Amino acid sequence: MAHVDGVGGARVNLATEVATIEHDAETASRTSLIDAVRSVGYDAETFRADGPAITGLERTTEAKAHQQKQAFAHALGLAVPILALHWLAPMLEGSEHGGAMWPCAIQALLCSMMVFSAAGAPILVGAFRALVCRTPNMDLLIGLGVTVAYLGSLVALFRALPADAHFGAIAMILTFINLGRYLETRARREASSAVAALARRMPAKAQLVTPDGIEEVPVNRVKRGDCVRVAEQTVIPVDGTITEGEAAIDTSAVTGESEPAHRVVGEAVQAGCTVIEGLITLEATHVGADSTMGRIIRIVEEAQSGKTELQRIADRFAGVFVPIVIGLAVAALLLNGLIGSAGWTVALVRAVAVLVIACPCAMGLATPTAVLVATGTAALHGILVRDAAALERAGRAQSICFDKTGTLTLGRPRIADIHLSPGFTQDLVLATAASAEQFAQHPVARVIVREAQQRGLKLSEPDAFKTHVGRGVEATLGNDRVVVGKASLLRESGINVTEPGRSTGFGTIVHVGIAGRYAGRIELSDEIRPEARQALDDLKKRKLPATMLTGDREESAKRAAEALGGIGYRAELSPEDKVALLRESSSASAPTMFVGDGINDAPALAAADVGVTLASATDIATKTADITIVHGGLDRIPILIDVSRRTVRIIRQNLGWAFFYNLAALPLAATGRVDPGLAAALMMFSSISVVLNSLRLRSV
Repeated sequence: MAHVDGVGGARVNLATEVATIEHDAETASRTSLIDAVRSVGYDAETFRADGPAITGLERTTEAKAHQQKQAFAHALGLAVPILALHWLAPMLEGSEHGGAMWPCAIQALLCSMMVFSAAGAPILVGAFRALVCRTPNMDLLIGLGVTVAYLGSLVALFRALPADAHFGAIAMILTFINLGRYLETRARREASSAVAALARRMPAKAQLVTPDGIEEVPVNRVKRGDCVRVAEQTVIPVDGTITEGEAAIDTSAVTGESEPAHRVVGEAVQAGCTVIEGLITLEATHVGADSTMGRIIRIVEEAQSGKTELQRIADRFAGVFVPIVIGLAVAALLLNGLIGSAGWTVALVRAVAVLVIACPCAMGLATPTAVLVATGTAALHGILVRDAAALERAGRAQSICFDKTGTLTLGRPRIADIHLSPGFTQDLVLATAASAEQFAQHPVARVIVREAQQRGLKLSEPDAFKTHVGRGVEATLGNDRVVVGKASLLRESGINVTEPGRSTGFGTIVHVGIAGRYAGRIELSDEIRPEARQALDDLKKRKLPATMLTGDREESAKRAAEALGGIGYRAELSPEDKVALLRESSSASAPTMFVGDGINDAPALAAADVGVTLASATDIATKTADITIVHGGLDRIPILIDVSRRTVRIIRQNLGWAFFYNLAALPLAATGRVDPGLAAALMMFSSISVVLNSLRLRSV
């Protein structure tokens, strides 16, 4: 796909049989994309995953399940008489010359119908494409096995050797293969049910406000700027701003808040929320796939098409596995035919059994099916995983670090006290600090400015302004140079910090220097998140040590750590210090996880092996962390750890079973311990067992 002009990237998920392709619509048309897929031995159709009530993924699995159900019905309908004739042949043979051949001839006719019906034709076509395009896959193994057995049986029929014909084995192979594919498709549909559940929260229709009145239209017809009426007990179909009315809105589907929120004119509402009481008209700001729920669904689907490190290893192995199996089948045929005493007929049967039993579908499904279920389960808990590999790394994490302000605390600091040096007043210190900070974007700066404004203090516009990231600001106000921030910044500016008074809390301390003199400090207090202590205790039970990283001074950090149950901490850290610490503690065998509020923690989130951010659903599109907690809080972190650890464990179980199955099955088939029909049943069982094992992740 990469060689197609206009294609920027492509990802394929074997578990869902969905490819996600980034392309320029003007350069790479849908027709050219489908032709490119077919040129390498596969078939494809396109869809857009922005349906109002059902995702493209679910449409695909529904159609695939129906198709496989029909294929299995064809196979079963023809297999029953074939096997009946095979088993009853001694009773049906006539006494006249050639009377023993007519049951075999009817089997050949029925088997030909099966091979070229919906039960066998797709497999043979897939095998032919794989052979021509030199892309070995499971269809190639099954197709070779069926073709060899079918041609060998026809030769036996024409030679009047019914005992050497194996039409019954072909019928069993195709029946079990189609049964297995049908059951796999149904199981995959269950695995993708989490994404479908998210999509079903969206209504199919919207009440569009037009000059002629209210018109009910499909949601995908609503455009940005359109006005939509939402009545009581109705799900909001698009993101928008209320232009008329007020309502109590249930936002639990998006934010996780159990209490209804009161929204009035001018306030924003999100798609997927429900109007509990009231009637509102809103102007659409984001529609379809760009709405809040649309972005959530897209993020989950993108994560499900990603690959973990374990999957990449399995993919490399599977790439050479099919040629190896074909070589083993040829070896089994030659060794049993030339050296063995059973003859070429038995050798042929054993070679077919090798081809059928070794289909690598269990290996291919081992990782993507587990990722599919895990990411969907996490999404239902309000945890959005952007990268499948990050989910795997989270399951192997040996340590977890937390930012303090806005993460372990509520992030809503207020000014608790102002300690002054002699000759300064509270109003002077606060007004000067606010004037210097009024153009800064740091949350602490906004608190200081807001407090000064609430007190009615007059702010001056600085003549010069400079930000020191993570440390504070410098500004020139008239003839005075003002420094606001950490004590170290003031000292570097030549100001002697005398620390007037004693702090009694664990909030942030902002020091203020005016005209070369230390004016005092502003102490901000913040509340510990209600769920933080329990979340840290739960992580301790999971043997995942937690450390708090903060830019606050030592004394404040120590008191906050004590309030959180005595966790480890590192204080007075700049953003660069946090990055250095995370990189120092990271290793391939012991990944690090960092949890931040996503505002000023971007460097640390990027440096960590797994970056987790706490965010509202409306901020999803702007977050760059690997994992986003959309609703809830720190209580979701232990759930994330449980999901990720179980995912890694189940992936390893799946891969272990797939490797063990092939190691044990191939010798049995090659030595004649397993006939082709039983080989097909065992192959089906191996694939279904992997899918069913992955489905256990739904119970997290």
